[in-house]
Amino acid sequence: MQNLPSIQTLRALDSAATHGSYSAAADELGLTHGAISHRIRELEERLGLTLFRRVGRGMVPTREAVTLLAHVRQALAILERAFPNQGRTDGGQKKLVISIHPALATRWLLPRLGGFTRETPDIAVDIRSTADLEEFLVRGIDLAIRYGAGDWPNAVSQRLGGEIFYPVCTPDYRDRLGLTVPEDLNRCTILHHGWQSWSPWLRAAGLRLQEPAGGITLSDSSMLVEVASSGQGVALAGSLMVQEEIKRGRLVRLFDIEVEDIYGYYLVWQAGTALSAGALAFRSWVTGCFMETMAEIRGEGRVIA
Repeated sequence: MQNLPSIQTLRALDSAATHGSYSAAADELGLTHGAISHRIRELEERLGLTLFRRVGRGMVPTREAVTLLAHVRQALAILERAFPNQGRTDGGQKKLVISIHPALATRWLLPRLGGFTRETPDIAVDIRSTADLEEFLVRGIDLAIRYGAGDWPNAVSQRLGGEIFYPVCTPDYRDRLGLTVPEDLNRCTILHHGWQSWSPWLRAAGLRLQEPAGGITLSDSSMLVEVASSGQGVALAGSLMVQEEIKRGRLVRLFDIEVEDIYGYYLVWQAGTALSAGALAFRSWVTGCFMETMAEIRGEGRVIA
């Protein structure tokens, strides 16, 4: 036990990785920049590893540091459970940090988040909106929601569900071009997402067409929806991204043909980390919320008179 690093050193490692900055870690822990740097350097010498590399003005954890952090944070979580007054805001609330892609946050989670905060008024929710897919586990995140194959390194992934894709446009665009059958897409401006191919939908529609050329390509789902909502063309959109726009009548779904993507939405947390009571409550809530949303989209919850 005498050879173990001090808790302050481990907290310095955790905080520096969370903020990507020795200065921010110093502010959080009430130490000087030099003290943080000294503790990290001491830990590197003890382990014979490089734990951080400088990128611009920030300090980015190395792969070895990410692996070490999984164990360090598990140990710190055990201590925090033993001393439950830790990990609270100044107002006495427990803090829960959620990382989520900006488009999914804006178009799905945030409009529904009030349901969780009403159920758990003792939990202060901190939403971190980022498109980063790999390094979210080293930035002080309790839980993340990501879209992909569910195989992120050093992470535990719980699948929430898949996504349904179908073409959408404004009612005016549909009526102006007289879009009634899939073949009419030949007369449209096609809106592309950078990573979402039209080909699976075209095959499902029985169209012998290659991936449409031209049109407009966008790298973000929110931009894709906004361009479609402004009447500039037809987008192949994910159901969660356009559900509210369709409810409001800004967009309409074209045809009755849809495809499910091979990827899905996942709730993700760091491997080896024991989830807090707040994280467990959010996991339960968001799982149910996602199921309700998809049931509504699929019409399973619709009442037929």
